Amino acid sequence: MSASGETSGHKEPNQLSYEELVNQIRSGNAQAELSMVTRFAPGLKTMLNRKCSPDIAEDVFQETWRVAIEKVRKGDLRQPDRLPAFIHQIARNQVVMYYRKNSDTQETPDDNDLVAPGPSPEQALETRRIQDHVRGMIEQLDTPRDREILKRYYVLEEDKEQICEDLNLSSQHFNRVIYRAKTRMRSFFVKDNTVNVK
Repeated sequence: MSASGETSGHKEPNQLSYEELVNQIRSGNAQAELSMVTRFAPGLKTMLNRKCSPDIAEDVFQETWRVAIEKVRKGDLRQPDRLPAFIHQIARNQVVMYYRKNSDTQETPDDNDLVAPGPSPEQALETRRIQDHVRGMIEQLDTPRDREILKRYYVLEEDKEQICEDLNLSSQHFNRVIYRAKTRMRSFFVKDNTVNVK
């Protein structure tokens, strides 16, 4: 055993990838559950506070983690790399359920603020093509954080604010990474007028 206490690739829960974290939770590791909550709680609270009053946000926050942990334990998350999006979708669902349950006493927020409208077939095709190219770009990047930013923004379609919150990024850093990615994607799609990188 090394002086640091790490052997055979052993990692602390806060060092695990999303896939490793999910597998640890499925195996019953309570520390991994705590690590998941600690890692994503700040961004989740920020999202909920934008959509709800503080007392409602706190209720939904607690219920979201109860449901999320239960679902991850049961293996309901089939794509571990979508863990952040999975948690935030559960939160959105919990907000909707809360307001439906209390519709007589609570003012329901705008549905568009909770659930984004589904894309048209043309938009879905464009998004898929961009995502396929981004996956190839990601593999070529030297900086792990830049790889994660692009994957979460273009492939997992997470919000900029959420990514910055989770990774402790400045808006300027995020914008620089996205700008470089857009430049490369525009050159890739320059001959294809059906794809528009925004």
